[in-house]
Amino acid sequence: MKISRIVIALSGAFSGTFAFECQAQSAVTFYGTIDAGIRSLTNVNAAGNRLVKLSSNGEFYNNRIGFKGDEDLGGGVRAHFLLESGWNTGTGELDNWQNKLFNRYSLVGLEGPFGVVDFGRMPSLSCKIISFYDPFQYHYVHTIPLAGATAGHPDGNLPGNPFGTMGGTRFNNDVQYIGKVGSLLFGAEYAFGETNGVVKDGKAQAIAIGYNTETFMIGGGYTRQKPNVAAFGPAIYRDQDQITFGGAYRIGNIRFSGGYIRTSTDDGIAPIRHQMKNIWAGASYDVTSTIAVTLGYYRTTLESDGYELARRNFAILGTTYALSKRTTLYAALDHAELSGIATLPTEGQTSQIGISTGISHSF
Repeated sequence: MKISRIVIALSGAFSGTFAFECQAQSAVTFYGTIDAGIRSLTNVNAAGNRLVKLSSNGEFYNNRIGFKGDEDLGGGVRAHFLLESGWNTGTGELDNWQNKLFNRYSLVGLEGPFGVVDFGRMPSLSCKIISFYDPFQYHYVHTIPLAGATAGHPDGNLPGNPFGTMGGTRFNNDVQYIGKVGSLLFGAEYAFGETNGVVKDGKAQAIAIGYNTETFMIGGGYTRQKPNVAAFGPAIYRDQDQITFGGAYRIGNIRFSGGYIRTSTDDGIAPIRHQMKNIWAGASYDVTSTIAVTLGYYRTTLESDGYELARRNFAILGTTYALSKRTTLYAALDHAELSGIATLPTEGQTSQIGISTGISHSF
């Protein structure tokens, strides 16, 4: 796997149709994906009502539009940049409540024999390493809890996270390094907190390592950060730790994968330690060159000082049909069993059934 594949593991950096040369040794590519899906979900409130919607930033694969480019600096070194934005298919609005234009990526960096160094806003190392052992590889992120559970700034863009703001997917003000020696991948990052007077408030630091071949992958990461845990009023910064590990194995047309995330956060008021745990397993099968089927099971629990407060058991079966290399039809059936504290989305209902279907196109 090339270094550049790791750097843009979540960016959907397709070989875009619209590419143009800026000068003899540099090029800029305009690319993106758009996903229009209809989703039906039962028991969305205490009355047990059903919701049917089109409005989302991609049921199967997140919408994105971006610009990427690089320049040959000589000696095997290249400079590159990536700007990427997401939006809602049904409304055309930006997909984040802060109205960040380039909320998905905003980075510039260097790549060479030493590896890759990037500066800006980007998915965390935790987010990138988990994508390799998620059975759905970050498809259906708004129903599957993994993307929203990864380490990152809790800035309100939390797909799939059923229990609050213990994840965040991306870091602002991030410096990230990724290297490769043979099949061994390794990385480190530091995100500046940029708070007045206290350097450690809001900051994050992480390491990750993986071993990847054509048939086998194993990896994991550790993130230490100090986010603002206050929902309202003055900022309250508390220590947060996340550990993740997992792996994947391919036998012919079948790929098995599974993993674990544990995020521990100090309470904003009392000296209490909260933990969110995710454990999952699944498999995908390439039926033909155009048809694939994937099955996954995900269990999320929220604990406080060792006591379980909430649980979500979630199973999903999805299938795709490739009309071409750029256009895919998809459908999925999912079921969630919920228990615990009343802050769960169903407010008393204990079971949800979801059906998603639609079309995804890349350009």
